[in-house]
Amino acid sequence: MNNYIKGLKTSFLFVLFLTSYVHAQNSLIEEKSVSKTFELNDLSPSIILSRAESWFSNEDNGEKNVIESLSSETGEIIVKGETKVLYKNIGKELYPKRNGMAEVLDAYFGHLIEIKIDEGSYTIQYTVTDMKKEMYGREDVFFECVNFEAINEEELMNYNDNMNKLLKANLVFKKRREIFTENSKLQFEEVSNFLLNEGEVNIFSINEAITDD
Repeated sequence: MNNYIKGLKTSFLFVLFLTSYVHAQNSLIEEKSVSKTFELNDLSPSIILSRAESWFSNEDNGEKNVIESLSSETGEIIVKGETKVLYKNIGKELYPKRNGMAEVLDAYFGHLIEIKIDEGSYTIQYTVTDMKKEMYGREDVFFECVNFEAINEEELMNYNDNMNKLLKANLVFKKRREIFTENSKLQFEEVSNFLLNEGEVNIFSINEAITDD
């Protein structure tokens, strides 16, 4: 196993550790979003927004996020950005002996991060909005299968049917097409977990910046 794969596994275990911590803090998980509400604890809305703005504007986070709006009147900040996802290449299962085929693929998903201040609390929400580019040009059907709660079987069937036609048109034999179908659900579980973890880690990090004296 090469160093890249080892590094990926190490990063994934670290993210799982952080995710376990955040899950313990009662995150609200929906189909394509995760959010958490925190008590104000004497923090003023202006301080919350200012510290959140600083988090989004720093060198690392600023490369992935753009502040769309910030209102002290409504107590809200809305940020658009991208999340890079790494996931196993199913094609490697189809052609395990083919040299030069990547074991891991990357893809970019659009996300929306919102911070809303209410009376006595503030909520940080991370929502996946779309998929920017997919290896087979099937961004829309791929995105529909991403689900933080559970993979939707109807959407999965639609994706598999779509991909079966594409692979068949590219002269991929039936046995290999079946292998692709058998592995597709695991692919979406992996991508969904990656995005959920990323969302929760972002929420954790933003809140750390807000509450840090």
